[in-house]
Amino acid sequence: MNTKQAAIGRWGEIYKHYGLPGITGKNHLKGECPLCGRKGKFRCDNKNGTGSYICVCGSGDGWALLTAKTGKEFKVLASEIDRLIGNEYTSDRTSVNPVRTSLAQQREKVSRKFSKLIPLRGTNADSYLKGRGLNTLPAESVRFCDKQPVDGKNLQAIYALATDDKGELCYLHRTLLDGDKKAQTGGAAKKMMKLQEDSYLEFAKSVAIRMFPVSSTLGIAEGIETALACHQITKCHTWATMNTAFMKKFRVPAGVKNLIIFADADSNAAGHAAAFECAAANLHAKNDLETVSVRWPAQGDFNDLLLNGSEVFEWVFHRGMKQ
Repeated sequence: MNTKQAAIGRWGEIYKHYGLPGITGKNHLKGECPLCGRKGKFRCDNKNGTGSYICVCGSGDGWALLTAKTGKEFKVLASEIDRLIGNEYTSDRTSVNPVRTSLAQQREKVSRKFSKLIPLRGTNADSYLKGRGLNTLPAESVRFCDKQPVDGKNLQAIYALATDDKGELCYLHRTLLDGDKKAQTGGAAKKMMKLQEDSYLEFAKSVAIRMFPVSSTLGIAEGIETALACHQITKCHTWATMNTAFMKKFRVPAGVKNLIIFADADSNAAGHAAAFECAAANLHAKNDLETVSVRWPAQGDFNDLLLNGSEVFEWVFHRGMKQ
């Protein structure tokens, strides 16, 4: 049987073998989280028998917890667990999931198309961004499609690839253009296409459009244009998380010492809520962070600030600050 399937419902004994806390259900462990060391914050709800866990430092399934705790690759852990639970590994190829096959084909199709697209400079996308006050262009993960058929119209699009902390392609984000203007299609001009199964996306971490190389000071913002504005204003390499849900789940990669979270000043406080939740989770996680800064304009987002000007507010948190 496939190792992941064989492990379902067996996580109690698997965790015991690796010296990890057992299944706690809805109750929090009184002891320390095996990943971040905080007391009373960790619980293993074992959702659908997957060994899933939740803590202020993050969440995931049993495989994510084992990988993070042991530092071992999946194939090494899978081999160990096969021996532990007496499973004889066999591939699932005889019973192919049509949804999974379809998404795998879609990922390949998107990757092939993206590889043939051109950078933004000198295109309608470049002109569109200049109209938004943006002279800084992405270094990575974003390209221009000059032929994007939509509802019988021949439009153009900005293609952006969103990946997780493992480098897996999770979403295609498209901004539809009509010349150098945002397209009027009768629907949303910005579209997201999922490229992984829901079971994978539920536990995917740090999903973002990584428009610049990782650096010791890293920024995140919600939208692509907002992230580019932040880079233009501060020179900080800034990634786009696309929405507040992904911002909450973002964790910095190794080597990042300073995280700047550029929050949208939404009237419903969603931008602030996501930014501060992200800040707290990163400060409590095991990483190389020294400071986290949350910044926000008086109104709107940082692209609005670039166009119209605004006062900016900031709250800086240092690792080890007394709460």
